[in-house]
Amino acid sequence: MIEPNVGITEMGVVIPEHYIKVAEIAKLRGLDPGFATKGLGLLEARIPYATSLENLIAQAVQEIDYKDVKRFYVGTESDPDMSKPLAVTALNKKLGLTVVPVQSKFACLEGVQALLLACEYSVSHGGKPAIAIAGDRSIYDKTDPQAEITGGCAAIAMRVELNPEILALDYQHIGQYAEDIDDFRIPLWMAPFPAVDGPLTKPAFLKCIKWAVMDWKKANPGFALLDRLDYFIVHVPFSKMVEWHMAMFWRHEKYGEEKHLTIEECAENPALWDDYKKTIDETRKIPEFQEFFTKKVKPGLRYNPHIGNCYTGSIFISLIAVLEKIKKNQELGMAAYGSGAGSLVVMGRAMKSGFQSNLKEQIDQKREELTLEQYEEWRERTLKEIRATPIF
Repeated sequence: MIEPNVGITEMGVVIPEHYIKVAEIAKLRGLDPGFATKGLGLLEARIPYATSLENLIAQAVQEIDYKDVKRFYVGTESDPDMSKPLAVTALNKKLGLTVVPVQSKFACLEGVQALLLACEYSVSHGGKPAIAIAGDRSIYDKTDPQAEITGGCAAIAMRVELNPEILALDYQHIGQYAEDIDDFRIPLWMAPFPAVDGPLTKPAFLKCIKWAVMDWKKANPGFALLDRLDYFIVHVPFSKMVEWHMAMFWRHEKYGEEKHLTIEECAENPALWDDYKKTIDETRKIPEFQEFFTKKVKPGLRYNPHIGNCYTGSIFISLIAVLEKIKKNQELGMAAYGSGAGSLVVMGRAMKSGFQSNLKEQIDQKREELTLEQYEEWRERTLKEIRATPIF
């Protein structure tokens, strides 16, 4: 039993109706389409071509009960304004709310941070509900096509309260780890395009989650993660990254630390990643790992390949897929990652079986494919909106 009993009662998710096939972006930029599809597990990228992130957030909020809520926590890294939060536009201009939202950032993990803050608010304010929001659109400079093909967009809103109907969260016993690592940044002069250190971000991802899990174990001794948890959910920049991480995690949990090239060495010297990945690939071939991955991890990767990396939203896209499959009283673990870099780990318990979202319906029916010309036009328009907006 998780005490206090607090967590998610409702979830609303919205994706843009426009999309582009990732293989087409790859070909446009001179990449092998197979690198995107088979190599990284990417199929489609959702693009806010005829909408805005503020609109998507407002629509996600409208999918849940929100009119009695006085506290909104918003995690996003898509806001170029250093003063005015986009959350106030989404909630006031779009929905007419006059609440003061709490908007914060720590790359892709801040949606989970918003969720934990919402839990704390509900418990400390006598059970009052709160809403946690995760929303982003990712866009990259065309000079970095390996990053560009991971783009995507989505917004998720969650009503958090005592005696939740969907998922209870053990927010008081989390694992956390942060370290000053410049694997991914969005300097003001580069916005909206990130500066991505590809060779560094992979080991940074693995290292931070590893140490956050170890921190979680200190607060929860004697917990056999591989056996007890029914599902594992990780931030999804692309599906293969999750498989790489889970191979490392499974090996570490199964056999403990052995004498091999460590994540720490790779983080210090990213050129060693190729050697470290050989160990990961060997683990991926082990039948016992494959069974573990298929049963406890793969269900959470159902939707992400059709949406792309929506930063703070990606882990919740994965969570939705798991919630549609999980049974009442089964347990899951969530490991968020944010570049810069840090990780948060939290455990949850399903309060019901048979949760259903409308995400599959949106993916299947909200489909208007962009041409490459439209895709390029959207990129140019987005750049101009952020860099050339007049002050008056």
